[in-house]
Amino acid sequence: MEALNNSKLKIEGLYKKFDGESEKVALNEVSFEVSEGEFLSILGPSGCGKTTLLRVLVGLLEPTSGKIYLDGEDITYAHPSKRSMGIVFQNYALFENMTVFENVTYAALLKIPKKDKEKREKIKTKAEHLLEDLGIGGLLERYPGELSGGQQQRVAIARTLILNPKIMLFDEPMSALDVATRLQLRDIIKNIQAKYGTTMIYITHDQEEAFAMSDRILVMEDSRLCQIDTPRNIIDHPANDYVKHFVVDNLVKKIDSLSEFMGGSND
Repeated sequence: MEALNNSKLKIEGLYKKFDGESEKVALNEVSFEVSEGEFLSILGPSGCGKTTLLRVLVGLLEPTSGKIYLDGEDITYAHPSKRSMGIVFQNYALFENMTVFENVTYAALLKIPKKDKEKREKIKTKAEHLLEDLGIGGLLERYPGELSGGQQQRVAIARTLILNPKIMLFDEPMSALDVATRLQLRDIIKNIQAKYGTTMIYITHDQEEAFAMSDRILVMEDSRLCQIDTPRNIIDHPANDYVKHFVVDNLVKKIDSLSEFMGGSND
């Protein structure tokens, strides 16, 4: 694999085998790099290993073998809290008894002594700006139960961003949302990335979503990396028949379906 300039994250030969009767291999010698400020999507069907890869990267699972480097530092077995990574989950994972503002600021304020009023005020001001950037600045005093799914996901994104992660990971964050909300939220995520320059890794099974958002796409099948390239090069030069059928052919179908949706919404 050709090395990237300005590499932020480097993965070398990640292998993960789960114990038990099946002894399932979830990751099979996966290697790649992510550059500073890049938006990389990891695309594949259910069971291909993409969620296992995310959990290993963030430190929720240990690999059987292989290495993970962040800014040149070996973090393969570092505690999740020591990795400077933030994760946005599919199910939002918000505190139902806290307001939007409290959800966003809670973890950040925990790290700052109450007597340090200046730093605490900076956190609060940053939270207000993030929520404005995400289009929910008027909802600070609402509770999660009073929000739509798309609004809750924006709160989850703000809660992650306020901690200044070096890498932000998304675990299929839009799978529970309707088409119109997904289209709106992916534009917001890309705008946030452009403004804050955050390196993002995005897990998805949706071809159209990956192609619309990504600088590069990593395609997985059965625990292996099949191809990692720009969207254009994947369309023009699929690595094998699997990439052609799963990615390119399905992408055409999804674009056709989206075109029908967009056309119908104008009636």
